[in-house]
Amino acid sequence: MPLLDSATDLPRDITLNDENLSHTIQPTMETNGTETSNAILDIIFDYALNKFDDSVDRLSAGRPNFLTIIDQFVIAGKQVKMCLPAFPFKSANKVEKVFGTLPDKAEELALERLNSMCKRIRDVYPPGAKVTIISDGLTYNDLLNIPDRDTWAYGQALRTMTSQKGFDHIDFSRLKDLVKFPLPLPEKLEEITYVANATNFRRFLFNQYGKDDLDIDHEIATNPDTRMTYLGYRRFLESDLRYIYGHSRSGHSYKKGVKYLAKQMLIRGYAFAGAVKVAFPGYLRLSIHQSTGEHKVSMSLLDSKTGYTTPWHCCVALMANGEWISGTMISFKENSALEIVHENGRPSHFREKTTAINESSDAEGSARKQVAPTKLIDRSTN
Repeated sequence: MPLLDSATDLPRDITLNDENLSHTIQPTMETNGTETSNAILDIIFDYALNKFDDSVDRLSAGRPNFLTIIDQFVIAGKQVKMCLPAFPFKSANKVEKVFGTLPDKAEELALERLNSMCKRIRDVYPPGAKVTIISDGLTYNDLLNIPDRDTWAYGQALRTMTSQKGFDHIDFSRLKDLVKFPLPLPEKLEEITYVANATNFRRFLFNQYGKDDLDIDHEIATNPDTRMTYLGYRRFLESDLRYIYGHSRSGHSYKKGVKYLAKQMLIRGYAFAGAVKVAFPGYLRLSIHQSTGEHKVSMSLLDSKTGYTTPWHCCVALMANGEWISGTMISFKENSALEIVHENGRPSHFREKTTAINESSDAEGSARKQVAPTKLIDRSTN
C-alpha cells in the first residue's frame, strides 16, 4: 500500500493551538441575518442534503441559528469557518461497494464540491470560506474491522489529493487534535506513530468526552437527530459488514448484532461531537447525516436525491453525456455498458464505453471550471 514519505506539501492539519481556533465566536440572539449572510447561507443550502420531501422545511428550521453564526464572521470581516466530521475510511465491503482502501474519483468529486461551494461564497463575500474536514475514522474503525493503517492511508491520500487538485478551501483535522493528549508525540505524525497511538487517541477521547451515564436507548427514543443517525448507521452497517459477519450468522442474529454496533457508534459519536464542539467553537457545523436541520447543515457530498451521497460507500461512473452517476461497484461491474478507468495505477471510477478515451480528462478539465454544484444521478439504493 503506497504511503507518503513526506507531508510537507499537503494541506496543513488544524490543531487546538492553530490561530484559526483562537477566535471564539459566541452566538448572539437570533437574527434574520445581513444580506451578505443570507447570500452565503443560500449558497451553502445549494449543497445540502435534498433527498427528502421535507428537506426545504428542515433547512428553514435552522436558518436563524445558522445566520447568527455566519453574521459573526461577516460583521468581523473574517473568513467563514465551517467544520465537517466526515471522510473516515473506505467501506468495509470491498466485495460490492468500493474498489479498495484508498480514495478514488468519488472522493475527488466530493472534495471538489466542498471547494466549489467555498469559491462561490468568495464571489459574494471576498474573505471567502473554508471547510475543515475532521476525520472521525479512528473513532469507529475498530468497530467496523478497519485497520488503523488503512485509516491512516486513506487520510493521507485525501490530503495528497486536496493538494494536487488545488482545493485551497479545505483543511483537515485529526482525532489527536481534539483531545488533551498527555503522552509525548513527535511534531509530525507518521504512519508508525499514528498506528502506535491510535488506541490511545480513542481512549483519551472517551475518557474526556464520554458519558458513563448515557442512556443511548432513551436518546434514540426521544432525540430525533439521534434516531435518524441510528437508523442511518443500521442501514449502512448491514451492507458494509455483510461479508465480515453476515455469512456466519442467521439473518436475525446478524441484524441484532448490527443494532448493537449502531448503538456503540452512537455512544462514541456523542463523545466525538462533544470534542468537536470544544475544539471548533463558533464554526458553522456541517454534517453528512440526515437531521432535523436545527443545529447543523446536513450536506450531500455527492449530489443525489436518493441512495449514495457519501463517497466512501460507493463508486462513481461518467456517462457519455458528461453526467456522473453514483452506485455500488458491483452494480457498475455488472453493467456491460460501463468500463473501469484506472488512475495512478489503480481503479478510479467507471465510464460509459461510448465515451471517448479522452473523455475522462476532458470532464476533469470542465469540472475544474464549474461554478454550480456537480450534478450526480443516483441509480441505486443504500
